[in-house]
Amino acid sequence: MSFRCRWPLIIALPFLLAGCGGTPSGDHEPAYEDGTYRGGFFDRDQIQVVVQVTLENNQVTEASFRQLAYGGTDYRLAEEGVPRGIADQYRELLDHMLGKDINQVIPELYSPGEVVTENAEVDGFTSATIRSSKVISALRDALNRGVYSY
Repeated sequence: MSFRCRWPLIIALPFLLAGCGGTPSGDHEPAYEDGTYRGGFFDRDQIQVVVQVTLENNQVTEASFRQLAYGGTDYRLAEEGVPRGIADQYRELLDHMLGKDINQVIPELYSPGEVVTENAEVDGFTSATIRSSKVISALRDALNRGVYSY
């Protein structure tokens, strides 16, 4: 067989195997060590989102923000107004994760409008929207870093 005949087979092989069950196709979700994970999302000193989640058997047992700030305003400390409403939305996003498998809940966060319902009026009032992608990035960073503490 000539080289010309083998090359398309090499390119097509991963796709053929995926269709036959030869390689994982998302059916096997990663299992994470029990412990506390910490990760962050940072954007030019303007936005800082640092999350901390505790997992037991892949279930989220605790979730909190270590940092939640924009433009020098710490939303975790906000007591009223728009910053408080936005902070409440972010907290609701984390609360949604409690008791759920981390692998199944992260995809749900891509649709924050279906997750954040109690404080949705902040969006209409201020035209601000919760940026769940920042939380997702911080979570993925935490999981990629591994256990922060046992």
